[in-house]
Amino acid sequence: MEDKHHLEQNLRQLKLPGILENLDLRLKEAQENQIGYMEFLTLVIQDQMDQRNANTFQKNLKAARFGQIKTMEDFDFLFNKDAINAKKIRDLATCRFIDMKEPVIIAGPPGIGKTHIAKALGHEAVRRRYSVIFSKFYALMRMMEEAEINGNYIKIRRKITKPALLVLDDFALRKLSTKEAEFFYDIIDCRLGAGALIITSNRPLVDWIGTFPDPVIGGAILDRIASNAHKIIVNSVKDAKSFRKEGNKN
Repeated sequence: MEDKHHLEQNLRQLKLPGILENLDLRLKEAQENQIGYMEFLTLVIQDQMDQRNANTFQKNLKAARFGQIKTMEDFDFLFNKDAINAKKIRDLATCRFIDMKEPVIIAGPPGIGKTHIAKALGHEAVRRRYSVIFSKFYALMRMMEEAEINGNYIKIRRKITKPALLVLDDFALRKLSTKEAEFFYDIIDCRLGAGALIITSNRPLVDWIGTFPDPVIGGAILDRIASNAHKIIVNSVKDAKSFRKEGNKN
């Protein structure tokens, strides 16, 4: 017992809670099943790795700022099976687009699950240990404006453009101000080739240019985003049902 107590103290000092918490269970298994030294060592190290991975996941999930969590598992792909390409979404969930640093555009009428899909892809990215930030588009614009006023714009921009995946939800709900267009251009220009991007919008892609105060800036932004983007587009309310109107929780 004294040896076990000493071992537990050492595990605490070495900050190996995964081994410490499962030690009694592993010792019992070793005695009952005559587990060899190498197998026992493999098991206790795996316990530590599992806990470390779980802690990292929770830390990155919190940093992503999703708010309400949405996952691939709880999205109803059958609800709009003729309008939303489930295979394309599942392909995106492999996160290869993140490795390739490519943009994703999800556009269509309200209520069809755009935010759910965007959050679910972000959640899948966190599972695969990518860094992610989720933000409502206009909330981010307000944050950028406040950062410029407070003199820490570069710091905030670096924070926003650093993650492997940036998710911007509800773009083009209204026309952008000149400042918002400039901020958006700056973000897109910094992320081009440096990180992946997901943008959701209630507006069809063809209407986006009209939300910019300057069509030159708008054209430059859209050219960067749309030219090689993966697109999930639902053109009208006739093409897809609304989860909210149908009382579906998605």
